[in-house]
Amino acid sequence: MKSGRTVVSENFFRRFKEVFAPYLSMLDVDSRVLERADIEIPVEQYLALWEAAGKVNPNVGLELGMQSEPDDIGALGHAIHCATTVEKALLTLQQFIIVFAQESNIKLEFDSRTICIEYGVTYPTVISKRQDSEFAIAAILRQLNLITASTIRPTRVDFAHSKPADISAHKLLFQCPIHFNQPANRICLPIETLQLPVAHGNERLYKALEPYLEKERQVRTVTDELLPQITRIVAAEMSSGAPSIDEICDQLNLSRRTLKRRLKEHGIEFSTLIEDVRRELALSYMKESNYSMTEISLLVGYSESASFTRAFRRWTGQSPQQYRAAHLAS
Repeated sequence: MKSGRTVVSENFFRRFKEVFAPYLSMLDVDSRVLERADIEIPVEQYLALWEAAGKVNPNVGLELGMQSEPDDIGALGHAIHCATTVEKALLTLQQFIIVFAQESNIKLEFDSRTICIEYGVTYPTVISKRQDSEFAIAAILRQLNLITASTIRPTRVDFAHSKPADISAHKLLFQCPIHFNQPANRICLPIETLQLPVAHGNERLYKALEPYLEKERQVRTVTDELLPQITRIVAAEMSSGAPSIDEICDQLNLSRRTLKRRLKEHGIEFSTLIEDVRRELALSYMKESNYSMTEISLLVGYSESASFTRAFRRWTGQSPQQYRAAHLAS
């Protein structure tokens, strides 16, 4: 199941072409991303680019995040830097992140002592997202440092992925407690960060950029969220067995008839959607994890490894072992 969600190339890939160019052909990514700012990259390919680069340099996300500039994310980056307060900059990022990346979410949480910025990619069938997550968290810190012309010290950083073997780069960058295998990717900052003066706030320029961002936000907002919602539910529950259509209806508060009609409008059968999600999850686990065949078969809803192997041969023409060996050799 391919996502209709994309990331816009903007200036980012032009600036870091030497990092990503070797992997474009292998991942079937439009090579024009290295020259043009308007090319859209499917989110699964964008995430795969990061992970491919991470195999050569495990800290590539952190390093590029701390080299990020406003122009790397186009008009959104410039609007953030034109905001007249730190809070307005963060709210702008939260509201308009979809303009740059349709599957990315920013969530802000405030209390009396701390502001926490949560980042996540909601695409459900990609397992490995370490480099994108580390890039995003590092880039948020970098942009706040640029906006305030100061060095902000986080109070805590969380990552959803497992702890890497070497986290010396993480410690050097964040200089605060760092936790892995967390529910979300988050960077927490002292609440006083909101009171820091901004270096280049420009209300007039911000007002000129805001209508453009709002127009792009509306264009890039997917009006029918049904398929992404179903996909997320199915992916989340697959290890317990694929949910039935009635269970999906209950969670979405839709009648069975309405759900089947809306799937038909997309030309999709419910059973086909379940199979697509199961296949994409299985391929991701095979390529991007060290789980055993037995573990993967359970994670994608098969109680017997033999049934998983038969399904895998039907999907790929290879056994799971052959597929993993070929992927490791590539």
